[in-house]
Amino acid sequence: MSIPHVRWPLFEARHFDLATRFAPWAVANLKPYEADEGGDGKAARAIFAALGRDGWLRSTSTSDGQGAALDLRAICLLREICGQSSAMADIALSEPWLGALPLMLAASAELKRKYLHGYFAGVLLPAFALSEPDAGSDVQAITTSARKDGSHFVINGRKTWTSNCGLADLYVVFARLERGNGRSEIAAFAIERDDGGIIVEERLEVMSPHTVGTWRLEECRVPASRLIGGADAGLHIALRSLEIFRPTVGAAAIGFARRALDEAVQRSLSRRAFKKPVADHQMIQAKLAEMATELDAATLLVYRAAWNSDTGGGSGRESSMAKLYATESASRIIDDAVQIFGGMGVTKGEVVERLYRHVRAFRILDGTSEIQKLIIARSLLADAAG
Repeated sequence: MSIPHVRWPLFEARHFDLATRFAPWAVANLKPYEADEGGDGKAARAIFAALGRDGWLRSTSTSDGQGAALDLRAICLLREICGQSSAMADIALSEPWLGALPLMLAASAELKRKYLHGYFAGVLLPAFALSEPDAGSDVQAITTSARKDGSHFVINGRKTWTSNCGLADLYVVFARLERGNGRSEIAAFAIERDDGGIIVEERLEVMSPHTVGTWRLEECRVPASRLIGGADAGLHIALRSLEIFRPTVGAAAIGFARRALDEAVQRSLSRRAFKKPVADHQMIQAKLAEMATELDAATLLVYRAAWNSDTGGGSGRESSMAKLYATESASRIIDDAVQIFGGMGVTKGEVVERLYRHVRAFRILDGTSEIQKLIIARSLLADAAG
């Protein structure tokens, strides 16, 4: 497995150690899941448990285990390596991490103690529930409602594109909290699977192996102590979580692309055309060179964003650049790999065929490419305006 960039000055010694330990673990433990595309969640749950059992989830935090200090470069390295190994493994790693992220960022010490130990151990599976049928990119359009009722909040609404839908032990739900006088604020709540009022409607069948679904809350009663952050903190928590998460999406994309490039190089050496390996044809050499260059450029953008975040200098612009370029370039790299494979590239079950399907969702989920361009442009214009 190829991770040569871990020696770049963007990393610290602990990241080199993490990558050189996790890569062989991934080869040994994730091979059975390489072609797994089941949406029932069994494989994802098994991988998540293994990641926790062997300490990999805890490596994404530099704190004492309560998740106060994120190590974004660590989670990016884990996602990249998982991406080279198994798309299902990437889902099992990344989606619960996104679910835990609001807790790490904004939860009370009590909630962190209650939930994060189980998450880091791989026994408590969290989920991030923001999107709704009419609220995707437009976060402020959510209509799921919460009202105060004594020592509880009562939540009603419908969520979709929630990973681990019906499987999660804990849902971080974003809802519009009624504040009186017609006012409302977006708030975040920790909802346990046994709280009642949780109704799973359907699992969504998608191109890549996601455990996503649509579900609703009907008069779900949640103790007031499970409010995350303040009553008006939900929008900031959601946007900040997605901003932090986006470089990790780029990292998974470059993992997919790196695997595709490796496969394409080997195929170019073994496939013959016009009495010689296709690797000897200049057009194929040019394609490989472009793939490798785009991959390095994407890798630099991803880990620049992660380094900046870890060192306190991160910005939404850099996060969006990382996701935008990495996911778009990975799609091009994998498409070129399919082309180099020829007819075998579109054969069901081939590695590059799976990667071609799996990478497509990255340009939509967690903020579309178009939304990333808006964020980048608005940041530039704001800087220019002073």
